[in-house]
Amino acid sequence: MLGAMRRAVLIACLLGLARCGGNKPEQTKARPVQAKTDTETNKDSQPGPKERAAALKLPTTDTLRVHIEQLSSDGFSGRRPGTEGGRKAALYIEAQMKHLGLEPGGEDGTFRQKVTMRATTVDLASATFELSGGTGEPTKLTPLRQIVTTSDRAAGPHQSKQEVVFAGYGITAPEYEWDDYAGVDVSGKYVVVLVGDPPLHDGRFAGDAMTYYGRWSYKFSRALELGALGCLVIHETEPASYGWEVVESSWSGDRFHLPREPSAPEPMLIQGWIARSAADALARRAGSSLEQWHADAMGPGFVARPLGAKLDAQIEITDRTIVADNVIGKLTGTERAAEAIAITAHWDHLGTGEPTDGDAIFNGAIDNASGIAGMLGTAAELVEHAASGKGPERSVLFIATTAEEQGLLGSRHFVAHPTWPLDRVVAAVNLDSMNIAGRTRSVVVVGAGQSTLEDTLAEVVKTQGRRTIPDGNPGSGGYYRSDHFPFALAGVPALYFRGSSDMEEGGEEAGKAIAKLRAERYHTVHDEYDPSWSLEGTLQDVQAMTQLVLRVGNAEHPPAWKPASEFAERDG
Repeated sequence: MLGAMRRAVLIACLLGLARCGGNKPEQTKARPVQAKTDTETNKDSQPGPKERAAALKLPTTDTLRVHIEQLSSDGFSGRRPGTEGGRKAALYIEAQMKHLGLEPGGEDGTFRQKVTMRATTVDLASATFELSGGTGEPTKLTPLRQIVTTSDRAAGPHQSKQEVVFAGYGITAPEYEWDDYAGVDVSGKYVVVLVGDPPLHDGRFAGDAMTYYGRWSYKFSRALELGALGCLVIHETEPASYGWEVVESSWSGDRFHLPREPSAPEPMLIQGWIARSAADALARRAGSSLEQWHADAMGPGFVARPLGAKLDAQIEITDRTIVADNVIGKLTGTERAAEAIAITAHWDHLGTGEPTDGDAIFNGAIDNASGIAGMLGTAAELVEHAASGKGPERSVLFIATTAEEQGLLGSRHFVAHPTWPLDRVVAAVNLDSMNIAGRTRSVVVVGAGQSTLEDTLAEVVKTQGRRTIPDGNPGSGGYYRSDHFPFALAGVPALYFRGSSDMEEGGEEAGKAIAKLRAERYHTVHDEYDPSWSLEGTLQDVQAMTQLVLRVGNAEHPPAWKPASEFAERDG
C-alpha cells in the first residue's frame, strides 16, 4: 500500500496540477483531512518540485491509484458531460497531459475538441404507452419498469397511435442473404425486434459471437432508414449481457444526440427498450409468444408481420444544448510522424440519479476512471521512451473522449471531424474498464479475429509470460460497445483488450469473484474506488499497451484488417 506521506505528496501534486488548469477538484470524502494533515506535518521532509514531478510521471500502481481515486471522487459528481463534474474531469486530464509533456492534439492548437450535443428528455412521469387491438383489453406499459425510450424529435408534446410490426432481429444483411424487412412496409409504424443477431452455426453472423448487426445502434439506424416511426428492442439479459436495471440507469433521464445533417431523415418518435415480460404479453396479444417469435425469426423465409395491435405513445420532450470536450494530447513520432496511432479512453460516466442505499453518485471508478488512468500511464511511459531517444517512429494520439456512455458520441465526433487526418491514423486501441486487481496470465482480445493488431499484441504479452485469448462472452458484442469502434467503422484497424480472469494468484476462481464484483457494480452507484485494489493488473496492461504502441509505431508496415473481418472491405 502507498505510504501516508508519499500518498499525500502525490495527491497534493496532482491536485495542484489540476488547479493550473483553472480548476480545484474537491477531494474525496474518505481522506481530505488526512491528506492535508500529512502534507503539513511532513512539509520539511517532502521532495522538491522536480522530484514530485518525476514521481508523478513514473507509471506505477501509486500514480494509477491517485488518478482513479481523484476522477471517481464525489467531487467529480459522476463526470456526466455538460455538468460541473464533467468540466472538472476534462480540466484534470488536460492538466496531466500538459504535465507529462504531451503536445496539444485538439482544435486550434489546444488540448480540446468541442463536441456539441443535443440533450433530450422524455418525461417518463407523464408519458403513456398503451397497447390495443388483437386479443385482450387495452394495456398500458409502465415507463421504466416495462419500457424505456428516448427521442431526438423536436421539443414539445408528441402523440401517435400506429400499428406494431414484429421484425425478427431487425437486420438487413445482403452478404448473408438475410433480410428481416423483406416484403413488409414499416413506414410510419412501430417495429419490435429481438436483441442481438441470429445465433446461427452455418458461418453467418459469427455463430455465437455478435456482429455489428446485433447492436441496438444498428437496429435503430436500419429502422430509421426504412421510415419506421419507432423501434423497441426486446430486452433479454443473456444476449444483452446486462440486466434491465442497466437499461433503466443508462436510458432514463436525458439522452444526448449529435447534430443531424440537414439531409438526414426526421428522427423516429421513440427508440428504446421493452422488457421481456411486456414483449411476451405483446406476442400473446397477437396469438403467439416470445418463445415462438424466437423460433420464427430463426426459420427460413421469415417475414416480418404486423401484429394486429397498435401502440399509442404520448410523450413530452424537453431539450437543451450540451457542449463537452474530447481532451486530446499527442506525442510526435520520430520518423513517420505524419502517421498516428490513436489510444482512446472515455472520461465520462452517468452523473447522479435517484439515491440507492443513500448514494446518488455514479462514480464510475472502474468504468472508466481506470481507463483514463491507463491512458495517462501509457503516455507517461511513452514520453520517457521518447526522452531517451527510443520513442515510436509514428505519432501517438491520446484521445480522452466524452459521451461514450451516450452512444460513443465523442469518438464518433472525432472520426467525423478529426483533428488529425483520419487516413493517416493507422490504428486505434481502446482502454475501458481495466483490470483493477492483480496480475493475470492472459489477455482477452474483445472481438478476436479482426486485425493484425491482435498478432502484435500476442507477441507483446508473450514477453510478459502471458498469452492472448478470445472473449469468453462473444455474444455480448463488446467490440461494438466502446470508443475504438467508430474508428473501425471508418476503416481504421482497431483493437480492444483487457486483462483476463485467469489471475497469477488464485487462477480462474479468484478471477471469477472479481468479474462477479465488476458485473454487480456496472453502471450502479457502487462502482466506487476501493483502496484495497491491487492495480498490479492495471499496470501490467499499461506496460503491454506501451510495448504494443512501440511495436506498431516502429513497424515498417501499418496494421491491417484480417481477410475474414467484417470491416476488411472498409480498409482504406
